[in-house]
Amino acid sequence: NEKICSLFFREAELGNWERFTIKNIADQLKVKENELKKIIPNKEKFLKFYNNTVDLQVLNDISEEELKISSNDEIIQEYFMNKLEIMSKYKFGFINIINTSITNPNFLFININSNKESINKFLEKVSNNKKNISKVILSKLLLGVWLLAFNNWLYDDESDKGSVIINKGIRRIKISTSLFSKI
Repeated sequence: NEKICSLFFREAELGNWERFTIKNIADQLKVKENELKKIIPNKEKFLKFYNNTVDLQVLNDISEEELKISSNDEIIQEYFMNKLEIMSKYKFGFINIINTSITNPNFLFININSNKESINKFLEKVSNNKKNISKVILSKLLLGVWLLAFNNWLYDDESDKGSVIINKGIRRIKISTSLFSKI
């Protein structure tokens, strides 16, 4: 997965996001195009693939012990922070992908849904309850916090701006609601 991601991001960093194809990446990987398309059917779905890859890494990095001793809001905050840290090595590639794809509604829809699924997967990991209205509302609020933090992280030169937004957003949710205790 790492090699696939690095090739996609390298093309994006070089300004080739609109020009290269899945076949170009398959050739670089020395695999058949239809084999790669089973994993990433098209470029619009690449960030969803990457999001899943990062989620697995972040989820594996959080120990069962941490889950037991930390509050839900602390764990979710750590999840977001770790995610930004992992993604930072491809920041310039992200900027090029987002800037060239921002007017593509399908790309936006796929990636917003991918982020929503990502947050829901994580909430399942930290949650004791089955899906309930509190979890649904919290998921939507956290998606808003994440998108705002991601956007600021992406386009702001202050390296900690995304982290500050995550801290404030989660703190506001915790102070204003009891959602973290109901998941």
